[in-house]
Amino acid sequence: MLLRRRCDHRQDNGVAAARSFHLAVLLGIVSRGFQMTVSTFLIGATEPHLYSMTDGVSRTDNNIPLADVLAWAKHDPIWAARGKAIQGYAELESALCHLLIAVTGMSWEAGVTIFYKITNTNARSTILEKLLHQKSGTKFSAFWNPYVKELRQIDLKRNEIVHWLAAANVLMNPNGQIAVGVTLIPPGSVHTKSSHIHITSRDLYKFAIKCDHFARLARGLATRIKPPDGVPVVDETLPDIFQQPFLYPLPEGHPYLSSNIEPETHPRSCPESLLFLHLAPDGKNLQRWDQ
Repeated sequence: MLLRRRCDHRQDNGVAAARSFHLAVLLGIVSRGFQMTVSTFLIGATEPHLYSMTDGVSRTDNNIPLADVLAWAKHDPIWAARGKAIQGYAELESALCHLLIAVTGMSWEAGVTIFYKITNTNARSTILEKLLHQKSGTKFSAFWNPYVKELRQIDLKRNEIVHWLAAANVLMNPNGQIAVGVTLIPPGSVHTKSSHIHITSRDLYKFAIKCDHFARLARGLATRIKPPDGVPVVDETLPDIFQQPFLYPLPEGHPYLSSNIEPETHPRSCPESLLFLHLAPDGKNLQRWDQ
């Protein structure tokens, strides 16, 4: 019943005001606790089809204005967030390469050649761990063991970010007013039409920041093991974060906490947690929400 009434998409002078009014009505209905239905459509398919419904009711997609939905989806911040997440992971790999060079003493050219030939991330972490142990014994174990355990979770999340599919999520209220947002969904769930697992742009920004933290730590450990020429050797009598148990998220005041990665927008809380809410297909005067 929630998807039977289509929006009026006539392009007239009052369309912007109408959309603003629709948004206010839509959020008002959600905030009063009415049940909303979210339809999900795969992006990039020749003929996009209905993928899933949050209430489990079978419906067809011909009562959803798909052309408008896909046009709005192009302006979702998830595309930029995905790029920043992948870039963050690439910078983390570069920092781990620096660590490999520090523990082996090999040249930069040799280190890069070897590191990027190791495509299995578990094998790469195991190699780093053994080399670190050979170089420094158990000196950094309290830090490294929990660090590498969390690093494996980053590797798994990176695979999801790269390989999952983008899907447009459409929320429609009983008056036929719609909101559109994009999330990433696992490819294996496409034919089951039952999974609600997803990655939002806010998840991607958090991932990029986490990669930044772990890259800073890897570079810091590399510098601790092999200080650059002209840099004083660390006083062994001083407290060393790389000899202390590692905890994540990093506590306030941690020297590696700061990050320059910030979302392009600062979304407010939205009752429908998986959606970004878009008001205009041309990307102007966009208002966005996320969980």
